[in-house]
Amino acid sequence: MIRWRTTISGGINDLRRTMNRKRSILFLAFMLAVFSVIPAFAAAIVVEPREQFHFANDLMERGEYDRAILEYERFIHFFPEDKAVSTARFLMGLCSMKRGKYEKARETFQEIIADPYDSLSVEKALFLMGESYYRQGIPREAEYYFERLFREFPQSRFRQAALYRLGWTKMGEEQWDEAARLFGRIKETSPYYGSAKELAAASREGKTLPRKLPKVAGSLAAVLPGLGHVYVGRYKDGGVAFLVNALFIWAAVESFHNDNNVVGGMLTFLELGWYSGNIYSAVNSAHKYNRKIRNDFRKSLKDTLELKPLILSQGGAGLALSLRF
Repeated sequence: MIRWRTTISGGINDLRRTMNRKRSILFLAFMLAVFSVIPAFAAAIVVEPREQFHFANDLMERGEYDRAILEYERFIHFFPEDKAVSTARFLMGLCSMKRGKYEKARETFQEIIADPYDSLSVEKALFLMGESYYRQGIPREAEYYFERLFREFPQSRFRQAALYRLGWTKMGEEQWDEAARLFGRIKETSPYYGSAKELAAASREGKTLPRKLPKVAGSLAAVLPGLGHVYVGRYKDGGVAFLVNALFIWAAVESFHNDNNVVGGMLTFLELGWYSGNIYSAVNSAHKYNRKIRNDFRKSLKDTLELKPLILSQGGAGLALSLRF
C-alpha cells in the first residue's frame, strides 16, 4: 500500500515537471514570435519627410490649424535639414494668423527674420509681419514693417505686394491722397496693377465721402443735449438725451425753488454726469458714423492680394494650397 502511494506521488511530480517544461517552451516561442513581429511594425510606421509635410498641409487645407501647427513642428524637429523646413515655418505662422493668434504668428516670423543668411525668407517674414498687423487693425506697426522691407531690400520681389497692402493701410487711415500715390507706384508688370489702378481712382473718391465732425457734434450737444446725436442721424438717442437732461434740470430747479437744497445739489451733480455723457456720446457717435462710412466704402472694393503665391514662391516645395483670408 505504501509503495503504491509513493509510485503515484512520483508520477504526479514527473507530470508536473513535464508540463512546466512545455509551458516554458511555449512562452519562449511566444516571445520569439512577438520580437520577430515588432521590427515589421516598426518598419511600417516609418514616415518619410514628404508624407509628414503633406499630412500637415492636408490638415491646414481642412481648417484644422492647431493640429497642422503640431505636425509642422514635428516635421521641423525630425527633418531639420529638409529643404521644405523654411516653408513649414511660414505655414505655421499662417495657421496662427488664420486662428487670429497674431502674436504667435509674429513670434514665428521674428525667428525667421533673426536668421540673416536666408535673405528671401527674411523678405517674406518682414512682409508677413506687416500683413499680420494690417489684419489685426494696427496700421502704424504694419507701415513700419512694410517700410522696413523697402529700406532693407530695395529690389525685393515682395515690393509690389507691400506697396499694394500699404495703400490699403493708408485708406484705412483716411489718407486718401497717400493711398492713391502708393497704388500709382505699382508697375504695369505687377499682377496687382489692374486692381491698383482702380483703387487709386477709388482713393481719390474717398475724399468726398460724407463725414461728421466730432467737434461739431460735441459743440451741438453742449449747447442743447441731444442735438449732437441729431447731427449724426441718431434721432432716437438725441430725443432720449434731451428728455433725461431736461427732467434732471427741471427737478433740480424745483428742488432749489422749494428750498430742498440738499436734494437740488444731488440732482445737479447727477445732471452734470448726464450732461457730460451726452457730449461724450455725441462725439463718439460722430467717430462711429465716419468709421462705418469708411469701412462700407472699403468693403465695396476688391482686395486681390493672395498670400499663397507669395509664401510658396522660390522654394515653395511645389505645394498646392488654397489660402483664403
